[in-house]
Amino acid sequence: MDLIVRGGNILTPTGFTEAAVAVEDGKIAAIGRESQLPRAQITIDAKGKLILPGMIDLHVHLRDPGSPEREDFTTGTSAAAAGGVTTIMDMPNTTPPTVTAEAFREKKKIGESKAVVDFALCGGVGVKSIHNTLEIAKEGASAFKTFMTSRFEELYSGNDATLLEIFRRVREAGLPCLIHDEDQSIVEAQINRIRRSGRTDPEAHTESRPRIAEAHGALKALTLAREARARLYLCHTSIPEVVDHASRVRSEGQSVLVETCAHYLLLTKDLMKKRGVYAKVDPPLRSEEIRQRMFDMFLNGKIDTLGSDHAPYTLQEKEKGGSNIFDAPSGSPGVETTLPVMLDCVNKGMLSLQRLVQAFSEMPAKIAQLYPTKGCLQTGADADMAIVDMNKEAIVRADRLHSKQKYTLFDGWKCRGWPAVTIVRGTIVLQDGEIIGKPGYGQFQKPLFKHPHVDQN
Repeated sequence: MDLIVRGGNILTPTGFTEAAVAVEDGKIAAIGRESQLPRAQITIDAKGKLILPGMIDLHVHLRDPGSPEREDFTTGTSAAAAGGVTTIMDMPNTTPPTVTAEAFREKKKIGESKAVVDFALCGGVGVKSIHNTLEIAKEGASAFKTFMTSRFEELYSGNDATLLEIFRRVREAGLPCLIHDEDQSIVEAQINRIRRSGRTDPEAHTESRPRIAEAHGALKALTLAREARARLYLCHTSIPEVVDHASRVRSEGQSVLVETCAHYLLLTKDLMKKRGVYAKVDPPLRSEEIRQRMFDMFLNGKIDTLGSDHAPYTLQEKEKGGSNIFDAPSGSPGVETTLPVMLDCVNKGMLSLQRLVQAFSEMPAKIAQLYPTKGCLQTGADADMAIVDMNKEAIVRADRLHSKQKYTLFDGWKCRGWPAVTIVRGTIVLQDGEIIGKPGYGQFQKPLFKHPHVDQN
């Protein structure tokens, strides 16, 4: 064998078991008693630790190409490895945006030369690129994304008629459609109203993107997706109303998936007072009551996946909003901190480890059509593992992040439970907090299952 991980408690699809994992040619060759397994070139002692499937983050913005000063494939996937994430899906709002087959191929090439962990790519679709979906799907896209807000021109979904057509095109490609579902007209009207009042303080951002903008946008998207028979994926959901809408239509047979982020489960809008521009995200952080309800919905399975919405900007860009919150871009690094802050919740008895892995590994793998090659630990699967030390206590320190940008919504959080080793296809990429994986090791991942309208080579 190439590698044996021994002495740990491994989470398999049937539950935890004390066993060793044998790896050969990047795959799990066997799981069983160490005495029954052959010897290996490399042995990892995981005694006292848990061996989990590698996390899969379906919502990551690596900014490469176009803005590598914010983040690039090497730094972003290094941050992923440090956070126990073995596969990421990169979002399409780069420069150029991933709305053509040519742009998709170029980003794939960049990723293959720089990535430390495996990666999938999300194609982009908007009014201007509505006819390119099949071509991008043929290149191996795992999903498409569109925005109901006009911040990214090439990805803007436009009016109801064009959004309906976008859903139809993505359905033809056989892929899910991710959507940023804040309603543009409501957000624009609120921002203009608050600006006219003269307010530029951090809390004005929260008020400029009210719950109704997200709730109404989601309801409209669900209605149009139902007509188009599209599989809808609601990104970074921050309010219970959206979850309720999705649950209702799902009970009626509609295909819909709901994603949230750790910051909507654990943080509130009070952080805007303390961190200002560095707590600015879209949708904004909400009240404590909403946070609690979202956490409860996550616990009971009404929310399907956990994503980081890792979206770094430079400190200089963020600081532009120092005197006017509307001048600061929205977004924060998150791919490295999601697993530690959620493991801390497990240690506190707030959450089961199985539920966390389901939302942050198994379901993302199924949605990206990578399961059971990824998203589980069983014979024949990729040897993607996050070996975590549930007893390790450490403080989240922004200056120690592996991202290019040294700020985080969770700066100063004391967490118990941290990734100790991250393994991607049988190769150690993180050991004892140090990135040892090499840029270019990460492989591009395309959906395992072909759609009849898309002949993937």
